[in-house]
Amino acid sequence: MILGVSALATLVATASAQPSSSAPTGSLPPGFADVIREFDRTATASLRNPSDIGYTLGVVTADGLSWTKSYGFADVAKQTPATPDTTYGVACGALTTVMLLQLLRDGTVHLSDSVTKYVPELPAPTPTAAPVTLQQLATHTAGLTISAADALGASAGAATAWESRLTSVLPRLTYAFEPGTHAEFSPVEEAVLALALSRAAHQPYAVYVKQRILQPLGMTHSDFAGAAADQAGLGYRPALYTTIGDLARVARLALLAGPDTVVAKQDLEQNYRRTWVVNSIAVPNPSEGFGVGFEGETWTSNRLSHYYFILPIAYGGAAYDAALWFEPSTHAGVILLHHGGGSALNQLIHTFVYTLNAQPIDAGRQELAQPVPYAEKTVTFPSANGAVTIEGTLTMPEGHGPFPAAILIPKGGGFDRDEQMLNHRPFHVLADALTRRGIAVLRTDGRGIGRSTGTFTGRDDAVADGEAALAYLATRGEIDGRHIGLIGHGDGGRVASIVANRHRDVAFVVLLGMPAVPAAENAVESGRLSAEANGEVPTRAAAQAADIRQVYALIRDEDDPAALERKIRALFAGKLPDASIAAQLRQWTSPTFKRALAEDPAASLRALSCPVLALYGGKDLSVPVPLNVPAAKAALAGTRGEVVEIPDVNQLFQTADVGIGREANWREETMAPAVLSRIATWVGGVVAQGGVSGGR
Repeated sequence: MILGVSALATLVATASAQPSSSAPTGSLPPGFADVIREFDRTATASLRNPSDIGYTLGVVTADGLSWTKSYGFADVAKQTPATPDTTYGVACGALTTVMLLQLLRDGTVHLSDSVTKYVPELPAPTPTAAPVTLQQLATHTAGLTISAADALGASAGAATAWESRLTSVLPRLTYAFEPGTHAEFSPVEEAVLALALSRAAHQPYAVYVKQRILQPLGMTHSDFAGAAADQAGLGYRPALYTTIGDLARVARLALLAGPDTVVAKQDLEQNYRRTWVVNSIAVPNPSEGFGVGFEGETWTSNRLSHYYFILPIAYGGAAYDAALWFEPSTHAGVILLHHGGGSALNQLIHTFVYTLNAQPIDAGRQELAQPVPYAEKTVTFPSANGAVTIEGTLTMPEGHGPFPAAILIPKGGGFDRDEQMLNHRPFHVLADALTRRGIAVLRTDGRGIGRSTGTFTGRDDAVADGEAALAYLATRGEIDGRHIGLIGHGDGGRVASIVANRHRDVAFVVLLGMPAVPAAENAVESGRLSAEANGEVPTRAAAQAADIRQVYALIRDEDDPAALERKIRALFAGKLPDASIAAQLRQWTSPTFKRALAEDPAASLRALSCPVLALYGGKDLSVPVPLNVPAAKAALAGTRGEVVEIPDVNQLFQTADVGIGREANWREETMAPAVLSRIATWVGGVVAQGGVSGGR
């Protein structure tokens, strides 16, 4: 039972203050003490979300559960705290893999077997196509997909057996791509494999798994029976209701700790060495992809490389989340279980990865050469007629000055003076590069961030704070007031162009990935490119983009909010759950969102009179070059503007392989040296043309 938001918030606050913990039962692997500390901080903070009910987290090794701690509630209505014995829903992909390995060992099935040998109801990809195999199901390369309407229908109504729900939709399953040509996780493939194996074994799936897997592993707190609502949440897939202690037994098996009576160590080792399927379009790292019954990922940073196996236990329903990641080289991993709405599981996974990779969460990775040959000063100045105090860092070159100066303006209001994002500090690195070249740099905390006061409400605040920074630098005797310029990143470029148009004494403007077309155009193309780069089938990515394009057209043309909501609901009926549509509608029907979609950023570019350098990353998926470079060139034609595409860099102007967001985390580089040099050289040239002779 989930209570109302206010009541639940009160209960969660009570529970989060009294977490249930068990002391480590064995020695912790290197680095895991830091992992546990960060887990504790993240899970405790997450329970401030009223929709979160509870977490149980654990560290597992080949010896078993080394540490576990629970947060929040097992039952909100009864105010029962979560403990290590709390039951959570998990998907059964890991158990199905064990079943497959057992049946392979017994000779009951073969990876090359056609699925239709066991599930004749499964439609063929095409009349002449080769049949789908068990291996393709196990490696998620079959391309099977279920329509949103069938998925929703299979999850509704009375809690009947998952096999019945699956067989009812089997004839309507389709293929997103030709089997064997692509890898993409598919819950319905996981379900069809479970059905095929149970038919091959001539036993119901639940009976087989209990007798051959759960009981031999000693998983005495696990069962396939759960609350009716939770069973309905997965619909056509089997779900297990289990504890962290029981899942640790599955993890020990995966960590080659036995028992061999379930799956022999050599059989598991052989399975880990089988052919992996990798999408070269989606995954720049060749060590990432799907094996038979697991996913593998390599994360590299700080010259360290860690290689993880991921067992398929993610629940997929509305009530639970689960993850089980381990590192084969250290024979250790984590189990993360969650009950409730919003979840911090992704954050916990990233915490696990980054902490083991020795990446401080609050620091970038491109370290500055020490000692720095310049002075750093903390400065404050007023904005908004004195109602807001802005604090920042002013870096001053060696010498007496007066120096040319640059004010750095971040992508939005939620950034500190270093523009910290994705564990990188772009403005920290950029300020260093410019100051070493004789250019003073002012970078500031956004309103309400770090040491600045106030609350950020939109771009107008950023413009006001940019103007205040400009006025402040003009009061500094070390700064050459004739050569103060602005450098804006993303939407910060829009802010810089507005400030420069209001203050004609601005000496130069540098735009880093500033959108030059309306947000609606950018968002559609950016969404399509990002989906493809992350492994989405191109035809599906294009279809999703078409839907979003239609939504934006409706927002543009429909002035009646009620009519707009009806049309959007009709567009996504059967494609998205009602809850997802409702969440999007809050944004899509906002007047502010409508105005933002229609704004033309090129208008402020056309009015600029000072020298302008506009840089775009060739692999920036959020501000795509094919849209924005031509628009920026057209807007700056006839001005003192220069538009340059930097190949092979992403939205942070890092060197990139593909440009996906998570790729930025793999990089130690924060900004490409070629980009830093290009900016510093250009600014230096503008200053030299103005005849400035500041000390260097």
